Amino acid sequence: MKLYGYIALVFLLVVVFLPGGTAEASGDLQTLLDERTAVLWIDGEVLGDLVIGARAQAALIYVDGKLSEATWGDQMAPDWLKTQTGYYGSRETRKKKLFIIRLKTINNFTLDHSMIRIGSHVLTPADVLTNKHYVPVGDLPAGLTADFAVVIPNSAVKGKSVSFSVGEYSTELEYPKR
Repeated sequence: MKLYGYIALVFLLVVVFLPGGTAEASGDLQTLLDERTAVLWIDGEVLGDLVIGARAQAALIYVDGKLSEATWGDQMAPDWLKTQTGYYGSRETRKKKLFIIRLKTINNFTLDHSMIRIGSHVLTPADVLTNKHYVPVGDLPAGLTADFAVVIPNSAVKGKSVSFSVGEYSTELEYPKR
């Protein structure tokens, strides 16, 4: 009978403490993600909290050890983030920086690798780590959300920030403080 009491106590402790720990870990992950993300609206005009006339939104996410560890340590992390941060520390990322590009189309949009520039580097198909079948290129339909991991040579993304552009639209991503 004592065994059932101990099992019930352990179960109660897990139920009470697990949700709070998960929510806290998710909050930490979201903070890390926010610090490492720059958002770019293509063909859009920003008016306060509204964006008018945008064809697409592109986000550049810098992946470092902290973000990768937090992602894999958080049970509630989205699958797309786990998949793309899984490349961190791989052979392909040596002497390179890992980024995730997350694209959301609002209207029909045409995308080519050569339209994307990160730092001084123009993206090529060889820079893409994600399976080529999942990388959005060509004529894209409205309502598409896709993400893919890319590596950029360290020499092209030096400094405290990195520029990110798609076509004629650009923004800056400040690296997080260490």
